[in-house]
Amino acid sequence: MDWLEEKLEELQKYIRNLSFRKAMVAYILVLAAVVFGLSYFTMMFCWQLELAEWTQYERADLLGIIYKKGPLWGFGYHFAAETNGFKILFLDLVRVWCPFIYAFAGMMVTICIFYQKRLAKPLSLLENSVERIRRNDLDFHISYESEDELGSLCDSVEDMRLELVRGKEEMLRLVERQKELNAAFAHDLRTPLTVLRGYTDFLARYMPEGKISEEKMQDTLALMSDHLRRLEDYSRTMKGIRSIDEVPFSPEWMELGSIEKKIGEVVFALNQVGDVRIHYRGCDGNHMEYSSGIRIEADDSIIMEVLENVLSNAIRYAGQEIEVMSDYDAEKREFMLTVRDDGRGFSKEQLDHALKPYHKEYEGKETDEHFGIGLHICREFCRKHGGTLNVANSIRGGAVVTASFGENSIYP
Repeated sequence: MDWLEEKLEELQKYIRNLSFRKAMVAYILVLAAVVFGLSYFTMMFCWQLELAEWTQYERADLLGIIYKKGPLWGFGYHFAAETNGFKILFLDLVRVWCPFIYAFAGMMVTICIFYQKRLAKPLSLLENSVERIRRNDLDFHISYESEDELGSLCDSVEDMRLELVRGKEEMLRLVERQKELNAAFAHDLRTPLTVLRGYTDFLARYMPEGKISEEKMQDTLALMSDHLRRLEDYSRTMKGIRSIDEVPFSPEWMELGSIEKKIGEVVFALNQVGDVRIHYRGCDGNHMEYSSGIRIEADDSIIMEVLENVLSNAIRYAGQEIEVMSDYDAEKREFMLTVRDDGRGFSKEQLDHALKPYHKEYEGKETDEHFGIGLHICREFCRKHGGTLNVANSIRGGAVVTASFGENSIYP
């Protein structure tokens, strides 16, 4: 029985996978066989009844003609007129016309069976799929177990659905990237503008009193010009890219002291605005002098972007002071920046999610200008520079953010 069931299943699968042309030929052949068989038995049955009826009239001449003509011949009314012929006429009509009647009825039944077996289910699947796609509902799967034309069409619709899903995911990813890029652009403009405001406040506070030498004023104006040029370059760069990943990375050999000097200038400017005091300690542990003689391969624009982003977050949540420290690990060939504030630090949940985009680093004390994307941008920039970004809580209280920048660049 198992063998028979297996063979029947294979036969059903073979029939199900037939193409429409072969399936229609098969259905027509079966219909022809059924019509032929039914017609033959009906005609023979009616002929036998008619012969029995004619025998009652003892007309040997008519019976001879009837036997000679056979069941395919219609007797005609002139024969039936010699008898009480309603029954004979009815049998004669059925015998002659039954092939046409069976053929017509068989075609109707065959069409219905063909539609129900081969067309109804795939057409219903396709109609439902097209309607759901029209409603932009792609959370479904279309499957039709047949290798005929409609089975191939169902497979094509499923492939189209998968492509639409991939396209939708790609579109959402691009929208998210653009949103992230816009937020990054808006976020990164704040600290440089604050630095410029710090220099402006410094000049406005001390120039009227004559406490600024001409040399100091020229240096300050040169620094402001450098920051403005960096803002222009940054705006031009952000205009031409589609995601943070495309931010250019251009490392070059430079003095470590020049990077520390730029950090010191940013700290100086930010100390001119706000109530939070920022202290900076360089690689040699000195607050005033910068390292000399050490050359590293770095992109100082990326390092300054990270510094400004981290400082922006620290200023927002610090109590009274912030400590900025830089260091260089000659063995690992890494430049490191550490920013510690005296705020309340990160919660456990925030430590797990602080580096994700659009996450607010602290609860409370938030404004509409806070995008929750600063640390995420810093992490991406550090990765681009072959380093990492880590967040933690200081044993003295407050948050600690450490950024490292490797000389061997790692592209995302």
